[in-house]
Amino acid sequence: MEILKNLVYLLIVFLVTACSSKPKAPDANVPSGDIRYARGFSIEENEYYTKLVILNPWNDYEAYANYFFLKDSTHKPNYNTKQLNFFFSETPDRIALHSAAQAYSLKILDLEKKVKGITDPRLFYAENYQKRLEAGELLQTSSSTQINKEQIMLLRPDLVIVSGWSSIQDDYQQLINMGFPPLFMMEWMETEPLGRAEWLKVLGLFLDKQKQADSLFDQIEANYLAIKSRIGNFKNKPLIIHGEEYNGVWYVAGGQSYIAKIYADAGANYLWKEDQNAGSLGLDIEVVLNKGANADFWFTTFGSKPTEIDHLKQEKYTILKAVKHQQIYSNTKRTNAAGGNDFWETGNIRPDIILKDIAKILHPDLFVKDSLFFYKKLSWK
Repeated sequence: MEILKNLVYLLIVFLVTACSSKPKAPDANVPSGDIRYARGFSIEENEYYTKLVILNPWNDYEAYANYFFLKDSTHKPNYNTKQLNFFFSETPDRIALHSAAQAYSLKILDLEKKVKGITDPRLFYAENYQKRLEAGELLQTSSSTQINKEQIMLLRPDLVIVSGWSSIQDDYQQLINMGFPPLFMMEWMETEPLGRAEWLKVLGLFLDKQKQADSLFDQIEANYLAIKSRIGNFKNKPLIIHGEEYNGVWYVAGGQSYIAKIYADAGANYLWKEDQNAGSLGLDIEVVLNKGANADFWFTTFGSKPTEIDHLKQEKYTILKAVKHQQIYSNTKRTNAAGGNDFWETGNIRPDIILKDIAKILHPDLFVKDSLFFYKKLSWK
C-alpha cells in the first residue's frame, strides 16, 4: 500500500447509456469546435473521416498517435505507416478506464455506463466504480502498475483510456499487440488551465458526444474568464509559496506551470512566477524556507492524513509567516479513505472551480457566500 501511495505522490509531483441498436460511427460533419487553448491534440475533418492526432509535448508536439473515425468505410485514408494509427468505424461501446483522471469527464458526458473495466479502484475518488466492481459489473483490467492480460481478453474493450507518457510504455504496446486500442490522454501536460479542460473534446469526439463536450467546455471557459475578470487588476497580490518537502527535497511548481498560471489569474504573487519551467522544481528545503519566510499563504498537497499534518508541524517550518498565522491550505478537502482525491478527477477539467477556491482564499471579500470546494484550511494549536 505504501508503494502505491508513493507512486501516486510522485505522479502528482510530476504531476482529468447502452442501447440495443448498433453503435454508429462519429459523424465527421459534426463540428468539433475550435481548439482554443490545448496544444496536445488536433482535429482534422473531411467528408470521409475525422482524424484526431495526439501530439507529443516531449518531442516538439510531433504526432504521437493518429485516430481515424471513418464515415465511409469504403474510403481508405492516406496515413503515415511509420506512425501509430488506429481506425474506428463504430463508436466505442466498451471502455476500460486505466486512468482515474477521466472519471469526472465521463460522468458529465453521461458515459459512465460504457466503462466496463477499471484500474486499481483505490486510485478513484468516485465511489461508484468501487461499488460496481464489488457488484460484479466491472472487471479490474489493470493494477496501478500493469495491465491484467486475462481480464483484458475477457472484457475485449473497444477502447482503453490511459495516461500518455513521453514514449509508448510496455503495457500500452501489449494492448496494441492484443488488438485493443489505447487512447493516450495527455491533458495533464497542458500548461494552460483551460487547455487541460479542452481535452473534454477528445472524449466527446471518440464517444459521439461532441456537441455536449463543446457546450460543457464553453461553460467552463466562461466561468473561468468571468472569475479572472472579476479579480481584474487587484493591487493586493498576496505572496504565496507552494508544495512541500518530500524525502529531503521541496517540490515547487515552475513559473510556467498549470497551477502557477492559476495562481496568477487568482491575483497571487507567486514566489517562483519568474521561473520559466513548466514542470516542478526540486529545491533544497533551506532555499524555500528562506525565500518563503514572509509568504502570506502556503498551498500544499499534504493534509489528508495525520502523518502529513504532523510533518507540517515540525519546528523547521515555524520560520514561515504562513505557519505563524495559520494560513496553510491543502487541496485535499475531497479525499476518500483510500486516498483518492477529487482534485485530480473533477479538478482535472474544472480549473474554474480551482481558480474560485484560490481567489476566495486570497481575497476573502470575494465569493463570500460560497464555501471552498477542493481546498481546506489546515490549522493546529
